[in-house]
Amino acid sequence: MILEREEKLMTEKLKINVTKRTADILEKDAESFEFFKADGRTLNKNALLTQLIVNYYERFRTQEKELFSYLMGAVGKETHLKKGELETMCRTIASHVRKREAAPLKERFDCTVSVKPTRASEPVLDYIEAYLLGGSSLSEYFRNLFSSYAALPQDEREKIAFRPQYEALERAIAAKKKVFLSTQRTREKGYELSPYRIAASKEELHCYLLAARGNECVPIRLSRILSVTPLTKDAEFSPEQLSLFARMLAFGPQFRYGKREEEAVVQFTAHGMEMYRALYVHRPVPVSVENNTFTFACSHQQLMQYLVRFGRDAFVVRPASLRERIRTFYALAGKKYASAGRHYDAISGEAAAADADNKTDERKASPEKVQ
Repeated sequence: MILEREEKLMTEKLKINVTKRTADILEKDAESFEFFKADGRTLNKNALLTQLIVNYYERFRTQEKELFSYLMGAVGKETHLKKGELETMCRTIASHVRKREAAPLKERFDCTVSVKPTRASEPVLDYIEAYLLGGSSLSEYFRNLFSSYAALPQDEREKIAFRPQYEALERAIAAKKKVFLSTQRTREKGYELSPYRIAASKEELHCYLLAARGNECVPIRLSRILSVTPLTKDAEFSPEQLSLFARMLAFGPQFRYGKREEEAVVQFTAHGMEMYRALYVHRPVPVSVENNTFTFACSHQQLMQYLVRFGRDAFVVRPASLRERIRTFYALAGKKYASAGRHYDAISGEAAAADADNKTDERKASPEKVQ
């Protein structure tokens, strides 16, 4: 019987109808938080949804309880209903409130999200079905839960999807202890570091752990941390690292700093000034501006990634090292376009010549028209 139940659990899917906005956010998060199948390309949306069910249901339960308690108090003051009648009315009102929150613009719930239960989510699903539905269907409950999640900023959603790692890091930071991390995209099985702070990027896209590893200050995206093991060793930060962490928090936690990076001075053309105002994602914040000359104290990595989009409309006055990096970037790109252009022009020329020869042969082979 246990085996039959498990096989049934692993094959049946929950189908939840949500708005297009909620469905789009869930799919986008699966990609942004890198929930992929074994091939590394196909999205594994079920893995994300499993994490949401396991990691978010307690917080959502608290929100539901607070709403119900508020309605019981507010409606109870205005009516003389018996307790059972009052509870029924408040559940009905709460259901309407959640439905309105799930579709604030009165959108239709015409997108279906499928959730395949797993061993990780089975106990939570059983608990929700037994205690938390409050008269609503399982599909309606998860529609409200997913819609509530989708209404949060992306960095908050990331904390939910990776709640065990986030909470373990927060505990270590509060206790000022080192941790042992394992992460994606590294050849190492894991490494020891001193966690300093978890901070969101300025655009509230991702959360980053700022940590000291030896003499380095490293940013690590929360979604790429696989596991966190607390250590008994005290966290250690040098004065130079604390100063650098302050810069990272001020200008962007996701960017690495090189050793002894100096302030950068950049001159913009009139068109470059317009581009600077328009290109706001990961835009570096200047510490001073004089006409079209900006001084930046942010990471050179951030400036490099931002300024290469400007072409001739931005010029790095100093430092020379950053100016040379950008010049080399354009020089290599120019060489690539020149060599590749000659290659593809030659191929196009050969194809055009062959096509012309074929047309000539076709004309020679065709019979003369009768006059």
